[in-house]
Amino acid sequence: MSKSKKKEKSNFFPVLFRLFGFLKPFIYLFLLAIFLNTIFSFFSTVSIAVIKPIFQIIFNEEVAEINPLAQQSFFDGIKDSFYNFINSIIYDADTFNSLLKLSLVIIFLFLLKNVFKYLSSVATVTLEENVVKHIRDKVFEKLTSFSVDFFNKQREGTLISIISNDIAVLNSSTICSLNVVLREITQVILFLFLLLAISAKLTLIAFATSIISMFLVKYAMQYLRRYATRMQVALADWTSVLHEAISGIRVIKSFGIEQVINGKFKEQTKKYVRSSIKHQKIITIIPSVNEMFAIAALSVVLLVGGMEVMNKTMPADELMLFLFSLFAVMSPITTVINSISQFQRGVVAGERVFSLLDYPQTVKDGNLTINNFENLIEVKGLSFKYEQDYVLKNINFSIKKCQKVAFVGASGSGKSTMIDLLLRFYNPEQGDITIDGKNIRDFKISSYRNLFGVVPQECILFNDTLKGNILFEHNKFEHNKEESELLKAAHISNSNNFIQKLPNGFDTYIGDRGVKLSGGERQRVSIARAIIKNPQILVFDEATSSLDSESEKTVQQAINQSMKNRTAIIIAHRLATIIDCDTIFVFDNGEIVEQGSHKELIEKAGVYKKLYDIQFSED
Repeated sequence: MSKSKKKEKSNFFPVLFRLFGFLKPFIYLFLLAIFLNTIFSFFSTVSIAVIKPIFQIIFNEEVAEINPLAQQSFFDGIKDSFYNFINSIIYDADTFNSLLKLSLVIIFLFLLKNVFKYLSSVATVTLEENVVKHIRDKVFEKLTSFSVDFFNKQREGTLISIISNDIAVLNSSTICSLNVVLREITQVILFLFLLLAISAKLTLIAFATSIISMFLVKYAMQYLRRYATRMQVALADWTSVLHEAISGIRVIKSFGIEQVINGKFKEQTKKYVRSSIKHQKIITIIPSVNEMFAIAALSVVLLVGGMEVMNKTMPADELMLFLFSLFAVMSPITTVINSISQFQRGVVAGERVFSLLDYPQTVKDGNLTINNFENLIEVKGLSFKYEQDYVLKNINFSIKKCQKVAFVGASGSGKSTMIDLLLRFYNPEQGDITIDGKNIRDFKISSYRNLFGVVPQECILFNDTLKGNILFEHNKFEHNKEESELLKAAHISNSNNFIQKLPNGFDTYIGDRGVKLSGGERQRVSIARAIIKNPQILVFDEATSSLDSESEKTVQQAINQSMKNRTAIIIAHRLATIIDCDTIFVFDNGEIVEQGSHKELIEKAGVYKKLYDIQFSED
């Protein structure tokens, strides 16, 4: 057996076992669903079993007296006890009365059957939706816990597809199918008891075909898994194209490449359809072939049973009950086989979901909590690489409390990477970063990052109100304090003027990614969001680089106001905005080649002086 085949065979039960782990919080709901499904299956079987008294009454057959002391098999004992109970209820000297009572019993049985069917369906759906929510929440929680390097290696559309599509498939093909299988197997077992009680010989003849069906399913599994894998990959691919198209619609429109992106999307959906059709061909043929074997078994049973009736070795009403029961059991058997066939797609989806949950953390929490930055941040012998080549090499510098420092240099020189390392988005390959003498790896990430307020170059806002975008954690404030903090942040960030002009002020919805605001307005909201948490260290990552002169002046004023009495780290493209910084670190090809104040660096006539002269001549 090849390795791939071994993998196909061995992954089914581990995925199923992992899935049961998510059922633990809902174990009572799971047991309730099984109980209700069992009762429903019981009444489904009983509703078929009452066919025998119908034939006995209609054809005026005598009801045999059953001697309770006679030697009986286990199945005969159950059958006779059941029919003794039914006969005691329905039989009367008047045939009409017997039929009337039997009709009322049948109505009552079907009423109970449908009541429990409804209750079991509600319990099952409640269980499924809660389990899916539990899995989806866990996957999302895991996603948000990953460091930035994880997202650099993954396609956003693939991650979205796992949370939306794969978990949905995991539910429909595994959790839902598992409930169906448990219910239908219960029904099959109950019908099997009834069939064995009528005739063990005919039951063995009828169920001989199930062996052939199981071999058919086993043979089809490897193909089902192959096409299920292709379907989930293709599903993730077209989801990725969809996500990229929506997020990049301005670029698509501006370059007039709608037809190109349409073609790309059509190609990916074509791959999905191709795999889906092949998967469905196999899924569809299994129950069809199984039904043919079942009909063949029914025909053989009719032939053998008919001969026994003619030879007076079997009552006619029992043969009819056997045939009705056999016909009734075909549906749950077909459902079980079809559900088992669907499992492979659920297993493939489950593997993708669990691979995400099992993905190792690269940036891990420490044990210490930090609440204050007292003295000094130090970077010692730091080197870092994303893949092959180092983007930072032997970096050494320090930042004192309330100092204002700037990182400058050409694009790709390592400035933004240094900020990412300070924020613990990555761990350095070599060297350490310490704050007040303690390695930042030793701190809990949440408490360490709480020291920082970050204003990124690309201002990401959410489809919420201005208030919601500024007050990420506004629930922690009392209402009066919340309003005062909000107004203060808006004032410092120069946002108050334009917010007051909006129709609903702070309660104005700003659209997806803040599309209803200008670039300068978005940046000022971003500054307000950074400073409302009252951070001890502010980071500005080229916060004015994409703004026009007028907006830049307003935002720069907001930056200057927000930096008062705080430590500030600024990445600046326009050097005129950092002239007043205490220390400027000049990056070049991953190294700090110069450091000092603006005046000192100009006097050195090195890299900084060249950058400054270029910008001055352009201005």
